[in-house]
Amino acid sequence: MARLDNRATDRDATVAAVAAEALSEIRPQGRILVAFDGDGAIAETLREGGAEVVSWDRLAGVGRSATPWPGEGAFDGAVLRLPRGWAGFGMALHALASRLAPGAPLWIAGGNDEGITSAPKHFDGLVGGADTRIVKRRARLLQTRRSDAPARGELEDWRQTVTLALPDRVLELVSYPGLFAHGHLDAGTECLLRVLPEVAAGTRVLDFGCGAGVIARAVRERQPDAPLTLLDIDAVALHAARQNVPEAELVLSDGLAGLGSRERFGLILSNPPLHRGKDEDFGMLDALVAGTKQYLKLRGSLVAVTQRTAGVGKLFRTAFGHADMLLETPQFQVWSGTPK
Repeated sequence: MARLDNRATDRDATVAAVAAEALSEIRPQGRILVAFDGDGAIAETLREGGAEVVSWDRLAGVGRSATPWPGEGAFDGAVLRLPRGWAGFGMALHALASRLAPGAPLWIAGGNDEGITSAPKHFDGLVGGADTRIVKRRARLLQTRRSDAPARGELEDWRQTVTLALPDRVLELVSYPGLFAHGHLDAGTECLLRVLPEVAAGTRVLDFGCGAGVIARAVRERQPDAPLTLLDIDAVALHAARQNVPEAELVLSDGLAGLGSRERFGLILSNPPLHRGKDEDFGMLDALVAGTKQYLKLRGSLVAVTQRTAGVGKLFRTAFGHADMLLETPQFQVWSGTPK
């Protein structure tokens, strides 16, 4: 079965190409801040037109650095690739607006099926107008202008403390809008925590796709002497995780490759991301299972929770010498695999 859904990749390329076409005609000048430009097509077009470009991305990628917040400085304009979720959009809009003077242009690029036409409902008074500069291939570029409304311009302006009721305890954790399961305990994570294996002191544990660090924090609460490594693609997620699981090792990476060469883990835990944008994408799950063996110690285990529709049972039985389903609900399955 072809499990990798390419629709998200195709959509990103289409939106970038359509936005770049319009911006090549507009030819913005000066210092332009470009946010969430995954393949760099928008930034390249702006540079070819004579602009000085500074890029900002929350998500790590090959050859792409990521930070939780844009750097300091004033800009003559900005371009925002519409992120998934209006909470994340609002936070990004405030971040960019805080770097623009009143009247400066801010362009927003997105697909029709991503909700780009609804973006003006979420402007929060920060920008005015929404002139459509191009509509093509179900994508469009909106042009707005910065207002004089104050922006929440620092990441810590968005910091929230949330209370989560885990199966065996209640925790207060730091979170930020737009993070996975912000403000509540995800049902899949709750399933994994219900069957969380006993962790012996000294066992090295990896929380893959850690988000704000809920799973790793649960391990820390049960076994304070287990060295923890937390990995996520999102710099804001790791910023939250750093506060929720102090002294843990943090790895900002799009997949296991960011771990490099290191001592292997006795346990890898994950509620892996199965979406890219609005589309299902099982590629990360497949890569996690396939790549786990080189990062697990002898008799080490991968324990992952996924939706039942992901077909994890066959995947685990094929990849591992020993595979067990630890829990099943109408919506989720938790599987454990130990390499041959």
